[in-house]
Amino acid sequence: MSSLLPEAHAAVLALADVFEPNIDDASINLTFSRLLRHMPIALWVVDSRSAAAAFDRLRAEGVEDIEAYLLEHPELVELACDTVMVSRANDAALRLIGQDDESYYPRSVRHMFEATPQAAVRVMTAHFNGLRTHVEELRINASGGRVVDVLFLVTYPRPPERLDVTFIIMVEITERLVAETQLRQLQADLAHASRVSTLGELASSIAHEVRQPLGAIILNGNTSIRWLDKPEPNLDKVRHLLERMVENATEATEIIDRIQGMASKRIPIRSRLSLNEIVDVALRFIHQESIQRNVAIRPSLGVDLPQVIGDRIQLQQVVVNLLVNAMHAIDHREGVGPRQIVVTTEHEVDGLITLTVADTGPGIAETHLDNLFDGFFSTKDDGMGMGLTICASIMRAHEGEITAANRADGGAVFSCRLPAAGDEATV
Repeated sequence: MSSLLPEAHAAVLALADVFEPNIDDASINLTFSRLLRHMPIALWVVDSRSAAAAFDRLRAEGVEDIEAYLLEHPELVELACDTVMVSRANDAALRLIGQDDESYYPRSVRHMFEATPQAAVRVMTAHFNGLRTHVEELRINASGGRVVDVLFLVTYPRPPERLDVTFIIMVEITERLVAETQLRQLQADLAHASRVSTLGELASSIAHEVRQPLGAIILNGNTSIRWLDKPEPNLDKVRHLLERMVENATEATEIIDRIQGMASKRIPIRSRLSLNEIVDVALRFIHQESIQRNVAIRPSLGVDLPQVIGDRIQLQQVVVNLLVNAMHAIDHREGVGPRQIVVTTEHEVDGLITLTVADTGPGIAETHLDNLFDGFFSTKDDGMGMGLTICASIMRAHEGEITAANRADGGAVFSCRLPAAGDEATV
C-alpha cells in the first residue's frame, strides 16, 4: 500500500472530528470553505443517508451477509450509485478528475465507480458492516477519457455524528504504480542476469550432464545397427536398445528444459507449488556439479508439506544459488573433514514452510553476517555480490524471508521461510 496511506488515513479521521453533530449548515459551509477547499489532497463530502436507510431496512429483514446479498441484488448497488450524493468537493478533487467548473457538484457518486464497478460493492459492504474507514486502490474516470489510478479512502459517520457527512479522499498513485512496475522489471532483469551468471559457473558440469544421455544414445544406436546387420537380426535386443534410447533422449530433453527455464527472460508466474518439487529440480540441476566437486548433498524433505504460492523458476533460482554457494564455501575450507550439504524442508508450528541449506564449510565471519544480503557485498574475490541480494529480493516478493547463521559444529546454514498457501489462496 502507498506510503501516503498513514497520512491520508489520519487526515480522514481528523476531518471527521471537525464536524460535531450539533454544527449547523452555515457552520459547515464556513468550515468547508476555510479548511477543505484549499487542502492539497482531493476530498469529497458525501451524503450517504439513503444507503444507511436501506441498510437499516435490510438488517430489520435479517440480512447479515451484505456482500452475498448485493451479489444477488445488483440493483441495490445501482440504486446506491444513483442516490448517494456528493455534496461538495475541494479544488484538488476537481483537478484530479479534470474539472474546472465548480458547479459540477452536487451529483451522485456513480462517476467514482464507473471504471471499477466492484469497488462500489466493497464500499457498501464496509459501510453495512460498521467499519469506521475503508481503503483500497482503484481506478476512476477523469475528463478527456483519462483513467486515473488512486488510493481511495472513505470514512463513515457514526451516531451521533451527522449522517450526511461522509468523507472520501483520493490520492493519485499513477506515478507510484509506474515506478513499482519499473522496479519489478528491474528486479526480474537482475534475477535473470543472476541465473545466466549461475549457468556460466555450471557450464562445465552442464555440458558433461548433457553428454551422458547423448553418448548413451549414440552407443545404443550403433549397437542397434550392428544387431540389425547380423544375418539373423535380434529384434528383441534392438527393441530394448531403442527403448533405452528413448529414455536417454527424454533425459536429455529434461536437462535442456531445466537450462532453458533458468536462462529464459520471462515475467514471473505465480502458482501453487510444492517446495519439495522445487528442491528436487534444483538438486537435479546441480547433481553433476556436486559430483565434480566431491560434495555429498543429503536431502531431508518433509512429508505432506502444504503448498506455497510463488514463481517456480525464481524459487528454483534461490535453491540453486544457495547450493552453489555452499559448494564454493566447502571448497574454501581449510583442512580435512566431511564435504556435505544437508537440504531440509519442514512445516513449522507457526505455519511457515522452511527450507534450510546447511554446509560443512568454514562458516560466515561474524563481521559479515549483517551484510550478507546487501547489494554488491561478497566474500568471494571474484564475486559480484548480487546472488544473495537477489535471493533476498525474491523471498520478499514471495512474502517470505531468508536468514543466515553459523552452525554450532561448524559451517553455515541459510534458512528460507515462506507462508503456506491456504485453501482460499488465489494466484
